[in-house]
Amino acid sequence: MRRAPVLSEQLCDIQGMLNSGYGWLTDSRFWLLTIRDGRQDQARRWISQFVSRDLITTAKRVNSRKDTSIREAMAIAFSFSGLVKLGLTETAEHPFPTPFRSGMGSDLRQELLIDNPRERWRWSDVEDFTCRQTVHILIAQWQLPGEESKMPPPDTDAFTFATVENRPNSFRDGKLYEPFGFRDGIAQPVIRGLREDGADSKRAQQDAGVYFEDRLVEPGEFVLGYRNGYDELNYCPDVAGWMQSGRATHPGGRFTLNGTYLAVRQIQQDVKAFESFEAAISRPGGPTICEKMMGRLKNGLPLVWKGDQTATMSDSTADAFRYRVEDANGFACPIGAHIRRVNPRDSIGTDVQSSIKSTKLHRLLRRGRPYLELADDDDNRQGLFFIACNADLERQFEFLYQRWLRNFRFEDLHHEDDPIVGSPVQPKMFTTPGLPSGDEVSLKAFTQTLGGGYFFLPGIKALQFIGEHG
Repeated sequence: MRRAPVLSEQLCDIQGMLNSGYGWLTDSRFWLLTIRDGRQDQARRWISQFVSRDLITTAKRVNSRKDTSIREAMAIAFSFSGLVKLGLTETAEHPFPTPFRSGMGSDLRQELLIDNPRERWRWSDVEDFTCRQTVHILIAQWQLPGEESKMPPPDTDAFTFATVENRPNSFRDGKLYEPFGFRDGIAQPVIRGLREDGADSKRAQQDAGVYFEDRLVEPGEFVLGYRNGYDELNYCPDVAGWMQSGRATHPGGRFTLNGTYLAVRQIQQDVKAFESFEAAISRPGGPTICEKMMGRLKNGLPLVWKGDQTATMSDSTADAFRYRVEDANGFACPIGAHIRRVNPRDSIGTDVQSSIKSTKLHRLLRRGRPYLELADDDDNRQGLFFIACNADLERQFEFLYQRWLRNFRFEDLHHEDDPIVGSPVQPKMFTTPGLPSGDEVSLKAFTQTLGGGYFFLPGIKALQFIGEHG
């Protein structure tokens, strides 16, 4: 049996966004960079500065941080076309997986993700689309308000770039809210061995009680080179020259050890339409129709919560529930609600434990932030820059997107997909179960995707190799 490295011994090689969403760094910016033809050497020199200047926050530093020790954090990831542009060549024995190679922006992934239409996409991870930026490098940047950034500015001779800017006032009382007004960042999986010995994890275990195990997933679900939920050492692609670099720390010397894949989408939200719909159709008393569509109250409490609905609680407590016993038929939280689709918990198998085990094979670790785009016509556009970490794009992001979010036959449904981020194609419906019969509500498309791509987030040693040896 091949053995994985000990995760706790690899924290200096793992980018910190895998074990933190940097919630105390309330400002954010995402850089979408395209390498100009013939400027690869300049691009590599610029990339190498992130390692030489110690700009990438590592998982070890996140674990050992004091409250004010990290004032800015950065992460850097590459599309497959970006790796190729930088001169890296995958090996024939261990090539990159097909979804990453083809790219989210490809025609093939468009069909597989039931992702029509794409006329308004501004950027993606593949070449040869007119009127669409090809993104080779993605940089995520988080910092305290007013903090002067240490990031070296991109050389405009080497790159063309666009930025997705921070949405002010998205944090209230230390909690993140997305543009529709709902608490965000709740119900995150916990990677076994990454932070579970820290004080934050101990508090989470105490708050969640017996439900904490429902969130705990094997490291190989998110970090390449480790055992996953099937108790298999997950697949690590390799690139030519890595074995000769002297940086092989894993049996086989896999270049992608300690990395992960990112599924990224820029989602624009029609806040005015959403608020108008909520005001027009909601009835007095109980959750609003939009809260039923989301599956949570706006303060983050799940609709199946039986206690004080005005209570303020930790994210771990707000995530400590199941559906099968509390709400099997969806009378509290409708079957088609957004949070029920993205995390069915104990509701999709023959019993509680098998359902939870199955669901944990398709979890995503979310690291997105709200953004705001100032428009010349004063109609400011806002939304979510969605980022999901996963070790297997097909089994995690694509499965969840195809089988749960966009599936018109999810559980007992037959003609509706996700009410929040489902297909914009009309008509859209949402069913709220009740007695003696449920109500059907006709919906508008409240969101649309402006761009998307698959990116590889490398370990620190692999990032140094990209800067030096590409």
